[in-house]
Amino acid sequence: MRIAIPLTGTRGDVHPIVALGLELRRRGHDVLIGAPPNLVEFVTAAGLEARACGPDVQQLYSSEEGQRALATGNTLRLMQLVAKQMSGYARQMNREVIEVCAGADLIVASTVTEDRASSVAEAMGVPLVVVHYFPIRANSAYPFPGSLPPRWNPPAAINRATWTLAENLRRVVFARYLNDLRYMLGLKKSFASPAATLARTDVTEIQIYDPVLVPGLREQWDERRPFTGFLTLDHDTRAAVGDLAGDHDGILSWIDEGEPPVFFGFGSMPIRDAGAVLAMVDEVSARLGVRALVSAGWSDLDTGTARAGAQVKIVGPFAHDTVFPRCAAAVHHGGIGTLFESLRAGLPTLVCSVSFEQPLWGAQVERLGLGAHLPFTKLTSARLEQKLAPLLTAERRTRVAEFARTLRTEGTTDYAADLIEAAAK
Repeated sequence: MRIAIPLTGTRGDVHPIVALGLELRRRGHDVLIGAPPNLVEFVTAAGLEARACGPDVQQLYSSEEGQRALATGNTLRLMQLVAKQMSGYARQMNREVIEVCAGADLIVASTVTEDRASSVAEAMGVPLVVVHYFPIRANSAYPFPGSLPPRWNPPAAINRATWTLAENLRRVVFARYLNDLRYMLGLKKSFASPAATLARTDVTEIQIYDPVLVPGLREQWDERRPFTGFLTLDHDTRAAVGDLAGDHDGILSWIDEGEPPVFFGFGSMPIRDAGAVLAMVDEVSARLGVRALVSAGWSDLDTGTARAGAQVKIVGPFAHDTVFPRCAAAVHHGGIGTLFESLRAGLPTLVCSVSFEQPLWGAQVERLGLGAHLPFTKLTSARLEQKLAPLLTAERRTRVAEFARTLRTEGTTDYAADLIEAAAK
């Protein structure tokens, strides 16, 4: 079976889908991934066929306009920014999704490409499966990510109202571009939301995050939305894409020289003033009497020239599952991949969310007693110290270690591949 997977977004969006694509290829299927142009090399290094699809979102976030939007911490503002980028790229994106899906027997789409992929699948008469990295369908347990302050615990009716608003906003903003695509495909116009379209055609929507992070959600959805847990790359693939190329011996030697450090890193989120953030980490770690392991991957920091106190080590790429178990706690942006790794290692976690689904995960970490949440826009030395200090206790570490044992860490990719094969029958 030939399987096409059109994607767009950052590496965090592509990483788990590469794991899924490799498992599908291992089962004998031909897999083509449409990846953002800056991530095509990442996909091919993993051993999969790839073709450019969609804009370079990382470049957008790193632009002056993108940095201003990220600095607001406002999800709707970021949605407007992405919509503006897509308005100039829409027709090319339409063509690229069609090209990636040409000749496919089945299409797998993500949260961002499901609307286009559903029209292409309809025109081709082939099955469609979508994967979601966070809750993106209406429910009464949680509001639409970023629509309300994360600390709020609104009633069910308010939660559902946020979904109605968000789905209608998405439908209105992207309707013109999608109907341009439908015209190209010879289909009638449609003004239905992606959620309504996929529900009408009974499309399987695989949730590639762990249900224990969102208690009560699985009970609200039927078997059309199965949960697999996070999809991870195997050791050989991680080596091939460079994830294991860091100075692990140097990092581990430094860790072993003293007490377990606190990890600080912000994934693929570009930060406007990396030097100021490093100074904040330096100050707070000194005041708390802890060592700090700082990942420079999220910034333009030069690991060779950046300066901080003796209790701080600045490092390049490394394997989370090798280093995290030796740490005392973690501070990061709350992307689901990094969150999975910090919780799997039993680390009390402070989520400094930037936008999109990250505030949701920050709120859940706090509600579940696994850590704390501090929006990046509110980050100061005083607040960082206030949020981090309570996480550095044996009691909190025990609580997170107990939770870690409930996470799904085995067979997640196999299960997702099973669901995709079942959709083709």
